[in-house]
Amino acid sequence: MGSDKVKTKRFYFIDMENVHRDGLVGIEMLTQKDCVRIYYSNPLETIPIDLHKQIMESPAKFEYIKVEVPIKNAADCMILFDLQGIARDNKKSEFIIISHDSDFDRPISEFKHRGINAFKRTVICEKAEEEISEKAEKKNHSKREEEIRKFIKANFGEISISGDRDKILDDTVHAVLSGKTKSQVNHNLLKIYDNQSVKLIYKELKPLIKDLPGK
Repeated sequence: MGSDKVKTKRFYFIDMENVHRDGLVGIEMLTQKDCVRIYYSNPLETIPIDLHKQIMESPAKFEYIKVEVPIKNAADCMILFDLQGIARDNKKSEFIIISHDSDFDRPISEFKHRGINAFKRTVICEKAEEEISEKAEKKNHSKREEEIRKFIKANFGEISISGDRDKILDDTVHAVLSGKTKSQVNHNLLKIYDNQSVKLIYKELKPLIKDLPGK
């Protein structure tokens, strides 16, 4: 556990009902200069034994704050109230709210305006958050690629293509996937097909790129 003689460098405010145990990802990165305050309203039975063990062995100081006020967003209010109070005596510390809740964004902006070094993350470790974000982005990318591939195979069955059909269709998938605007998609297609073919293919692809910027 953390020592009271050590000046706390970082305070973590865990919105447990919002992030659940995933918010504690990166717990092994904590030091004796960290204080983790876990705000909860329901029993913490969802925290597995191995995570409890990590908490017990962590050099950081852990505090559990039960939210018993029967009002909406009670945990959010308590976190902001406590952060403001703790910041008075710890002006050089960092204050990290662990939550997905966008309701914290405006208060955090106001805290920063007042010189309080506060910000929000979804997990304890910033590096872990970046890795989670990258995994989610890859997953979305794969889902999008699968959607495009399925559409092209279903709609290009009757189109006459000279050359290696599978490779050309694969190139078409990536031409759509890599295009950030409608004009980029059109430009990418021109590298694969002749001008006349692109006009026909682009028309077929419109349902897939309707949300992209441009005409």
